Amino acid sequence: MTKAELITRLYGNKKLPRDLTKKTLQQIVECLFTEIGDHFIRAKSTRGSLEKFTYPNFGTFSKWRRPERTVKNIRTGEPITIPAQFTLTFSPSSTLKAYMNQARPKAAAGK
Repeated sequence: MTKAELITRLYGNKKLPRDLTKKTLQQIVECLFTEIGDHFIRAKSTRGSLEKFTYPNFGTFSKWRRPERTVKNIRTGEPITIPAQFTLTFSPSSTLKAYMNQARPKAAAGK
């Protein structure tokens, strides 16, 4: 799903106020994702604690530091050092997993 598709689906939601414009909804979505991104950019992870963003019944995004590692260049065979970097992982909630597995067609469920 793209951002435009998300906004279109939200705009068609019957639970939202009728006076909410598509442009306003786009600004809200952009603001939401900017705020989540800023949270992880500003967050200082330590060895004992990971920075997380949890949304109930959806899942948890966690910031973690990938350590420096040495790999082989597949063209030359020489070792290359990849510097340490931060990354995000996503763990879906058990509720989301259950919903995803319920939605399977009956023909695929028997395989």
